[in-house]
Amino acid sequence: MLSRLVIITLLLFLAPAVVRADATEDAVRRIGLQLQCPVCEGQTVAESNSGLAQDMRGVIRSRIEAGDSDQQVLDGFVASYGDGILTEPPKRGIGLGVWLGSLLGIGLGTALLVLILMGWRRAPVRAALEESIDAEVADEFGRFRNEFGR
Repeated sequence: MLSRLVIITLLLFLAPAVVRADATEDAVRRIGLQLQCPVCEGQTVAESNSGLAQDMRGVIRSRIEAGDSDQQVLDGFVASYGDGILTEPPKRGIGLGVWLGSLLGIGLGTALLVLILMGWRRAPVRAALEESIDAEVADEFGRFRNEFGR
């Protein structure tokens, strides 16, 4: 009975530390997913196993434990590495052009697709018109042959 009481007491004392550690690791992962690894192509700090990414995760962890918000941590990395460290470009300056360019490309692609589909819908009408023109040309050619005897 006493051993169960000791185990329950230990679990009660350790539970807050485990919950705090899990919350910190979640924050480190959440922030790490928003940062590009400077030495790895196409990997975030959370995904990379490079030494620099591990060091960056350590910095994130220490800043979170010091009470910094996610945005404060991200701002610190942007101050050190520039906007290129972020996985999503900021919606200002050249980053705004990236966002607007994407939207413009989607809009133009949609307009082109609509025009192509409208052309396909008109194809039977165009085919009937071409047949009518071909028949008129054939009739005119037949009259020409009859008139000039060829």
